[in-house]
Amino acid sequence: MGRTQRVAGAVLSASLALTVATGLAPTAMAAPAACTWQQTILPLPSGAPTGEVWASDNNGGYAGTVSFGADSANGEPAVLWKNGKITNLGLLAGHQKYVSVTGVNQAGTVVGSAPKNTGFGEPTAFRSRNGKLAALPELPKAIGSTAQAVNERGDIVGGVLTEDQIWQPVIWPADKPGTVVRLTGLPTGGNSIVEGIDKDGTLLVSYDHPTRSRVGYLWKDGTAHELAMPEDAYDVVLRGISNGRVIGQVSYGKGGDGPLLWDRDGKPSVPPRAADLQGINRDGQLVGRTDDPSRHEFGVWKAGKLDSTISYTADHGLELHVSSDDGSIAGRSWKFPGGFDQPTVWRCG
Repeated sequence: MGRTQRVAGAVLSASLALTVATGLAPTAMAAPAACTWQQTILPLPSGAPTGEVWASDNNGGYAGTVSFGADSANGEPAVLWKNGKITNLGLLAGHQKYVSVTGVNQAGTVVGSAPKNTGFGEPTAFRSRNGKLAALPELPKAIGSTAQAVNERGDIVGGVLTEDQIWQPVIWPADKPGTVVRLTGLPTGGNSIVEGIDKDGTLLVSYDHPTRSRVGYLWKDGTAHELAMPEDAYDVVLRGISNGRVIGQVSYGKGGDGPLLWDRDGKPSVPPRAADLQGINRDGQLVGRTDDPSRHEFGVWKAGKLDSTISYTADHGLELHVSSDDGSIAGRSWKFPGGFDQPTVWRCG
């Protein structure tokens, strides 16, 4: 979120082997598949050997990045996939030759950021408009910005970095084009970025507390409520919000880190066998990495339970980022040895 997503890896030519977990113990044997995940490799523009899915419009559309190669003038642009077709949205004019994509809505508005050519390469927030990327307005005395999510109304959320080196939480409201609004009702004095927006307008905000590390807040209509944390947990990295549920990754004072799922009542829990959660949809379907020591197994959780797993095979690898409201999951897959990352969607057969 606000990170630059680089693509590299391998050409895909065969299906991935799928397994369904039968229990919570790491040594549990696999049972016959309750859900057979069918993969689809999304198209790439001519001349681009690699790509990756980073966001879904929750209705069969996806957004991400592709790469034409580091030496190509086309670089690593943003793209939109819809109805079997790909739209190359290009790069952000006047910026470096790669972008980060963080969100897309059903209108096809893609949001993200691109690093500047000047300074320290601070990011500039963008949205797509008329098939191209356009920079979003910034607060006075800004030196950078990032767009983290967009809703169906077209509201965009993220942060603006001001010259005092503090990130400010902002929204670009759809009903006031060309404007940016700093959120009120949140703690001040530390970095704060809006990481997500729910369908009811609730914003998910990360605040880097000067003495407590990163803290999560739910913000709506000017009022913020801090996310509850388990005993000994601190420094939350927020990953997503959907239909009142939140996912993130926390550190523990006793050592190590792990994922959390906050339910609609704000109660945190650890989904069984989860090691790192990346995506959540309106029904609470989660995707992420399991606790398998190989780090080559990914899980799909439903109703708080591990429903199925998808693993590397002898000749293929994969990584999941996205859990869409239509039930699909997405990310990238590649072939061993030495092929390129392919933008990939899986659907339950």
